[in-house]
Amino acid sequence: MSSMVFPSLIGRSLKDENGREIGKIVSFIIDSSGEVKEVLAENKNEELTKYSVERIKIDQEEVFLVSDVEKRTENLCGRFPAVYKKREILEKLFRNKEIMPEIYESLSAELDKSINEMRAEAQSLLNEVERQVQFQENIIKSLHLARTFLEMEHGIGNVRDEFFRQSLLSLLREIKYASYRKMNLLKTKERILGITLQANKEGVEASTVDSYAGQKPVISVRIADE
Repeated sequence: MSSMVFPSLIGRSLKDENGREIGKIVSFIIDSSGEVKEVLAENKNEELTKYSVERIKIDQEEVFLVSDVEKRTENLCGRFPAVYKKREILEKLFRNKEIMPEIYESLSAELDKSINEMRAEAQSLLNEVERQVQFQENIIKSLHLARTFLEMEHGIGNVRDEFFRQSLLSLLREIKYASYRKMNLLKTKERILGITLQANKEGVEASTVDSYAGQKPVISVRIADE
């Protein structure tokens, strides 16, 4: 996101993934070099909270704060296919003896390191998603228990109608939000699994270097006459 965008966001509402307002954007926090690092928002209680600008997502006229898990997943899904494709191309070049073995070894080691790091990140994300899904399931269960209590107490006349309706609407709204969050987490999980399975399917064997060890690559070069 261009730093030129940030000033235009001051005074705008900052919303969560469900569209609920978190607060108003009052300013941005910069580092010693002047680079914008965090957004500062004021909630309804006039409390200021800062969030990483990397979590900001602009959708038309609205500004959203996406979860850390979603942002990490977005980054992973952007990097994974590109690195795997580079690894595949490198392998093909080496098998065709178009690059030197030492170049292959150096580049493949770096790419394999990146791939292993992304696999670890994918597993970390999957674990975090599972934890958050369980958390949302617990919230949904608690809200249904609260609704059950409310319905029973209203049924026997211990809760007045107007209070019952207000409380029931609040509970149903929160159940909707928790269910929506759980659904988004499950979609995120599918994205992570999908990108890792695709990458593994398109992956290449790294053992080729042994079969070509000590061989000089034949590099095809076309020289045009002046």
